[in-house]
Amino acid sequence: MNRRHFLTGFALLPALSLPSMLVHARSADLTFGIFPGTGTADLPLDELRTAILPFTRALAGAVGMKPKLTMFRTIKSITRSLEKGRMDVYFVPPTVAVDVLDNGYTPIARVKDPLTGALVRVKGATVTTVAMAEKESWPDVMGRYVLKRNKQDVQFLNFKTQEDVILAMENGYAQAGALGPKPAKELLAKGMHELWYPIPATPGFTLMGGNSLTDSQKDKLGAAAVALDQQTILTMQKVFVSKIASFVDDKEADYTTIKAAVRSAGY
Repeated sequence: MNRRHFLTGFALLPALSLPSMLVHARSADLTFGIFPGTGTADLPLDELRTAILPFTRALAGAVGMKPKLTMFRTIKSITRSLEKGRMDVYFVPPTVAVDVLDNGYTPIARVKDPLTGALVRVKGATVTTVAMAEKESWPDVMGRYVLKRNKQDVQFLNFKTQEDVILAMENGYAQAGALGPKPAKELLAKGMHELWYPIPATPGFTLMGGNSLTDSQKDKLGAAAVALDQQTILTMQKVFVSKIASFVDDKEADYTTIKAAVRSAGY
């Protein structure tokens, strides 16, 4: 009888230990969901992954894990991810970060330079139509917010990229457009357009951590982001439209303005 009890107990050991083994196996991966922003949907997936993998490896290595990367092409795809299969970490633009925050994530670190921009119009034009980048992108959300606050009753045309926004203005489809600092500066330098309204600065791309991570792990991830070498950052910059020069460890990033803008736009 003792032998029977021993064998029965021994047979149960694999079944009892299997769940803990699976949890341990899963914990070896740190899952990343990354969206480089509007205008990257047409870039080859291999190019995107190659540019971003060094970033994920550096961060995952800081917590003794291996990166498992999922690239997102659209804002809607991230929304579906939040609803179905959440990631441990998201690295997303601020308009998307608002949605991620609302799903229980917290800021870990952000790109040091804030996002800024401007609404630019054809010189002296009466504006009836404003060109915007993809819906729910930062220029779209913040542009709509500024125009609503200034009581401008206009129509909107949304395009894939900011380059398309400029073409729309140059070809007469719109009298104004919302642009980031670099394209706005380049367009104004041509002399045919003028500043209409500045767009207020907000936090830029943000690294967000879920409740699958401990506070200690989030601290280590933030420190790793701040300590990234320039080669890793330059490699990332190849596929990001927004400037990524360095990171700051910021768990208290203020999303009040961008959240108000998203709500105001009805997204």
